[in-house]
Amino acid sequence: MTAWPLGLDWLSGFLLAFAITPGGHFALALVLERRIIRPREEFTALVYGDPLLCLACGTGFALTPDGIPAPVAFLGTLPAVLVSVAVWLGFGAWQWVDELRRGYYTVAQAFSPTKVWHQLVVYPGFGTLAGFAGTAGLAAPVTGVGAVLGKVVIGAGLLAWVAMNVYDRVHPRLGHPPYDWRHLRPAPHPWPPASTTLRTACEVSPTDRPRDTG
Repeated sequence: MTAWPLGLDWLSGFLLAFAITPGGHFALALVLERRIIRPREEFTALVYGDPLLCLACGTGFALTPDGIPAPVAFLGTLPAVLVSVAVWLGFGAWQWVDELRRGYYTVAQAFSPTKVWHQLVVYPGFGTLAGFAGTAGLAAPVTGVGAVLGKVVIGAGLLAWVAMNVYDRVHPRLGHPPYDWRHLRPAPHPWPPASTTLRTACEVSPTDRPRDTG
């Protein structure tokens, strides 16, 4: 039983991945968190790294028009997808707890709409889609210069995303605002410096503080 989305071209693969992240993140930030995502105020892995992984995902589909190559054919099975989703969910749960334990986020931040989306949708959904598409693309036969360039795009996108994550670890941003689910809006300012990321936000001047949409 296959779980591979057969028939997708490179653009459809790219757009499907982009709809999860950063598209879904941007939409939730605008609608529920009432803020507009501004690149200089966000983690680089989100605003730059995720689109690069989307490009790698689309490239993976472009290199595999006939489906997953034989060396990694197991990626097209439902068990492989279920295992990948479970592993990513497990990692997301571990990270959730670890960030709370370390005080990287407060509880109100950890359960904001964009954070919940990231842990429960981006990790299992995007991680599986982009991971499988990228792996399939790297395993595809080399049929010419285009195939070589495609593999370079996939590898470069992954390496750039990893580098941005390393950068973000030592250059924290707000990431996710404290959220009030009872009123379906972010907690009002001023935010207390109760976490690593909130302390970062408090260091931003009032004119540069992340703005909401009203």
